[in-house]
Amino acid sequence: MKKIALLLPIFIFILQHAFSQKEDNIWVFGYDSNTFPQFPGSDRITFNFSDSLTFSYSHGGMEIKESNISICDSLGNLQLLSNGCYIENGDGNMVENSDNLNPGWVYDNKCNGPYSFSYPYDNNMILLKSLESPSIYHLIHTRTYASIQPLVAFRDVLLHTKIDMSHNNGQGKVIFKNVELIQDTLHPDALHAVRHANGRDWWIVTTKTHSNKYYLLLLSPSGITVQEQNIGEPTWSGAGGEIVFSPDGSKIARFNTRDDLRIFDFDRCSGELSNPIHITIQDNTEDELSAGLAFSADGRYLYAAEVKKLLQFDLWASDIGASMIEIAEWQTSPDCPLGRSIGYLELGPDGRIYSRPISGNYCMHRMAHPERAGTACEFVQHYYNFDFAFKNLPHFPNFRLGPIDGSPCDTLGLNNHPLANWRYDRTPGLGVDFTSVSWYNPTDWWWDFGDPASGTANSSTEKYPSHTYPAAGPYEVCLTVSNQYGSDTKCKTVWVEQTSSTTIPRPPSPPEGGGVHLWPNPTTGMVYWSGVPEGEPVSVRVVDALGRVHHASPSFAGGRGEAGETGADLSALPDGLYFVILTGREGQVFGSKVVVLAKE
Repeated sequence: MKKIALLLPIFIFILQHAFSQKEDNIWVFGYDSNTFPQFPGSDRITFNFSDSLTFSYSHGGMEIKESNISICDSLGNLQLLSNGCYIENGDGNMVENSDNLNPGWVYDNKCNGPYSFSYPYDNNMILLKSLESPSIYHLIHTRTYASIQPLVAFRDVLLHTKIDMSHNNGQGKVIFKNVELIQDTLHPDALHAVRHANGRDWWIVTTKTHSNKYYLLLLSPSGITVQEQNIGEPTWSGAGGEIVFSPDGSKIARFNTRDDLRIFDFDRCSGELSNPIHITIQDNTEDELSAGLAFSADGRYLYAAEVKKLLQFDLWASDIGASMIEIAEWQTSPDCPLGRSIGYLELGPDGRIYSRPISGNYCMHRMAHPERAGTACEFVQHYYNFDFAFKNLPHFPNFRLGPIDGSPCDTLGLNNHPLANWRYDRTPGLGVDFTSVSWYNPTDWWWDFGDPASGTANSSTEKYPSHTYPAAGPYEVCLTVSNQYGSDTKCKTVWVEQTSSTTIPRPPSPPEGGGVHLWPNPTTGMVYWSGVPEGEPVSVRVVDALGRVHHASPSFAGGRGEAGETGADLSALPDGLYFVILTGREGQVFGSKVVVLAKE
């Protein structure tokens, strides 16, 4: 009995600290190889949301188009990736027994046939980690039935595949696959998941097309159970779109261009929807088949990408429909000729919203401040311009959602121990905006801006404060968040530069002499360049001595971005030796120099 008494607190301790999850830390975008057609595989763009977003290019491995899902371990290391045909582990190897996902005509012809090697449907997968067993992952996926004669395609079954990463020396093995959960005509805008109110289990939602039927599935240690509910206005179309839970799980929203916007309250204990709201949107895009939807990290604002328009709704308003504001209208760009739309939306772990235009494209949109009303949310179209086209946008649940403390379902002894995280954005002059992206219900925020000479202005208790520094240089900034269960602190270095814009600041005077220069060396974060031929676009790579890419920036026209910036922020990289490489349009290298990051 003594052993059991000791083991139980240890088990609860492990579950509590498993909350520090970074399962959505890495996003992988891809396309079949068009840059290097002599090599089979996929051109890849990888987003890494560690302390700040960095991205890198690579080639090879799994081909990924519309179908795309990934998941990391609790430390943010990539564990699994799927294109709907099979599953790949973080080492780039096919997981044993993972072939023949979604069996049928589509698999036979798109995964294992002459046309492609990737499942061609968006938002058809969710990867979930089991809290009671850290090596177990669950893939919930929707199969599409298709035939040529007659020509028809629809999603007809929801399937379950289970992976155990403890097999094959950590390479993983599929324990079972394609287990049928629901057989019905399922709507292509609806597959998502949210934590149960006990903080351990998962609710999974999907819907029946041409109806108001919602399927709510509960994934727990005892298996998966299914319940149904008919509520709200029925859908009449099969248009693609998105369904999302609010970050706290209290609401669920669903949107496509033909059936418009639906919002419900959601009970994380019972899995029941209530208080349906149907908001009709008058437009001329009824012929379009896809749309995007995302919440701000604080759950206040909901963004709907109605193909050519981006709309904002205030969920805290008494009349949500009347709160609608048009944030942006789709703009053409010569760099993104296939854009045609604002596209799908996804809330990142950094609190920003990222948008992928429909169709394969070189560009991605970004919203810097979804927590702000109106155009202050800073939505910028074609914010990124990548070296090659990509398709897909992964669709993640909120992995950093704990139990509802004090609810009837709060039965496992798990508490919402706060987890601190934040980011910063430079403003004109020497100003910096700070944004808390902290989780597990913090109730108090305490900022130390690392500027003691500013007196009382050196601290703030606001969630989204600003601070103006007296001079350029590095500052150690800390955020402490707390609630009744404890506190957590996150510190990192902020590099402040004099700037007249909100983008990367303009550099000081370059070193004398001709040729391409990169400076300063060593640097504590910012690195600048000069001497690139006028009008020549360049892309930026930062690699270590082993050739691994640690940072990549989109192309700069004539060595400068839209605001004239000629620098890159490398403050997120660990200290070490790196090569900063500027590459021209035809592959020529204008400059390469070792940079020593010395932030301490």
